[in-house]
Amino acid sequence: MQIDKEKLRTLVQQYEEVYLFSTKRIESLMAEKIMVPMSIEQFGILRQLAVKGPLQPKEVATITGVHKSAVTLKADRLVSKGLVHRKQDEEDRRVWYLSLTEEGESVYARSEEAMTEFISSYLENLDPEEVEVFLNVYKKINRMMQDREEPPAP
Repeated sequence: MQIDKEKLRTLVQQYEEVYLFSTKRIESLMAEKIMVPMSIEQFGILRQLAVKGPLQPKEVATITGVHKSAVTLKADRLVSKGLVHRKQDEEDRRVWYLSLTEEGESVYARSEEAMTEFISSYLENLDPEEVEVFLNVYKKINRMMQDREEPPAP
């Protein structure tokens, strides 16, 4: 299906506005409610560790589509905040794993709750059918992006 150029332009502009607003608002929510300021990217690392358990930085980089050096820098900040623990593999000393600390688990849970509360306050204004369409479109776009995803450069 071909989308009219003007509609496409409007769609992209609306997406950008929502994305930029939401990102800013979520980051400030984390600083206000959770009391641990962190970037969306740092939250993304916490999320992956919460969902998947201990991961190597290169695995986090692959999952999040971020260069390994950027993951290392973000992980260093999370370690300094006491949210992530870095542990060396006992069998292969060259391998390191990232995992959540107890505080990291707590901060992740509170952050997830704050984001759900924030986002649901907007979705509550939609009809159930609109929510279903919205969810299906997001799932479809996410699947398409994952299918086209290329691994980050080493």
